[in-house]
Amino acid sequence: MNTTLKSNRTLKTLQALALLICTIQVSGQTRISSPYSRFGIGDLMNNNSVVNMAMGGISYGLSSPYFVNPANPATYAAFDTLSFVFDVGAYGSQTKLITTNLSQTANFASLAYLKFGFPVTRWWRSSFGLLPYSNTGYQMLDARVEENIGSVTRNYQGNGGINQFYLGNSIAINKQLSIGFNLTYLFGTLEKSSATTFPDSAYRMNYKVINSTKVHDLSLNYGLFYKWQGKSGYHLGAGLVFSNGTNINATEDRLGYRYFLSSSGVDNVIDTVLNEPQVKGKIFLPAAVGGGFTFGKTEKWLVGADYQLQMWNKYSYFGVPDSLKNSMRISVGGQYTPSVSTVSGYLQRITYRAGVRYSNSFLELRGQQIDEFGISFGLGLPIPRTRSTVNLAAEIGTRGTTNENLIKENFVRFTLGLSIFERWFIIRKYD
Repeated sequence: MNTTLKSNRTLKTLQALALLICTIQVSGQTRISSPYSRFGIGDLMNNNSVVNMAMGGISYGLSSPYFVNPANPATYAAFDTLSFVFDVGAYGSQTKLITTNLSQTANFASLAYLKFGFPVTRWWRSSFGLLPYSNTGYQMLDARVEENIGSVTRNYQGNGGINQFYLGNSIAINKQLSIGFNLTYLFGTLEKSSATTFPDSAYRMNYKVINSTKVHDLSLNYGLFYKWQGKSGYHLGAGLVFSNGTNINATEDRLGYRYFLSSSGVDNVIDTVLNEPQVKGKIFLPAAVGGGFTFGKTEKWLVGADYQLQMWNKYSYFGVPDSLKNSMRISVGGQYTPSVSTVSGYLQRITYRAGVRYSNSFLELRGQQIDEFGISFGLGLPIPRTRSTVNLAAEIGTRGTTNENLIKENFVRFTLGLSIFERWFIIRKYD
């Protein structure tokens, strides 16, 4: 078969797979993710690709010409001077929520990322893309009997999230050292509501409060990356990242009303007790710093570790500080490829990945800081006759505790990604 026809067929297959991954956002998404997303700006997502996720999340000291790593913008310098990189990924999870006396299962699915990387000059590389920053998705019911009132039911709901569109650049200082930055536009809506009803009382009116917050502003983060290439293919990578503490612009609609439920379950409003549209304010997102390293042998194996600290005790919402704690994350992971030779069997050319991570979140509830632990593993499946890969990752882990009547989460998370590497900048000559 003609080589050009083979390449065209491969490209069409990659395009179809990329479209399938993007469709997961539409066909599979459900907004219930975690009751802990009620606090702050919700569950924080990360900037990792499936490759990073499969290795416990290591990213700061990891660079590659074959996928985009916005967690450290200095790593864009690894892009080939004649190539274009496209990354798309989808994310899904199943979480079992456990208390001391009951359990419930929640599912969530979403587009994980859409990223592009390309060369500008011999010393300048760029990237842009769309990533999630945080997610809010919960529904909680608190029913109790209160003295002199009777049954009282409080229903808390939240959905939405903050997304980020980034434009990044990396400058190669020399063959070993590069610097970079991401200019990020944060946007999205967080909607939270609480409804209080009195099932046993004909005299007390139900009431509901709805807060809808729209976020829209710019932020910056920076990266530094150093790579040492030794003899026999051994290499060492080290990276540092930093993001500024940022006051981002936000507007909030605040609505509160008393109501009764119709027979069809619709709120019939009796009167409005709060109506404050388009209240302008700031949400302060605190500074973060991180570092990491990798060591390995080119196209064979690699191990690495990351550390990140973020100062959430500085967080504030519309000028009001919150009782959040500084968060910390440690990640360790690695990968192994038996052989990259095209004459090897396909199983020999698969990249096998694994990792672990531990983090203390910014939440401390009833004296318990909410921590998280996960074990991950994954595969990099090479696509024949290309440098592109289909990447798979899975993580099994736990978050929280049932102590002090809190909620423990046992989760399984899956990610599917496609990294397309194409030489688009070659000028072909014809006789």
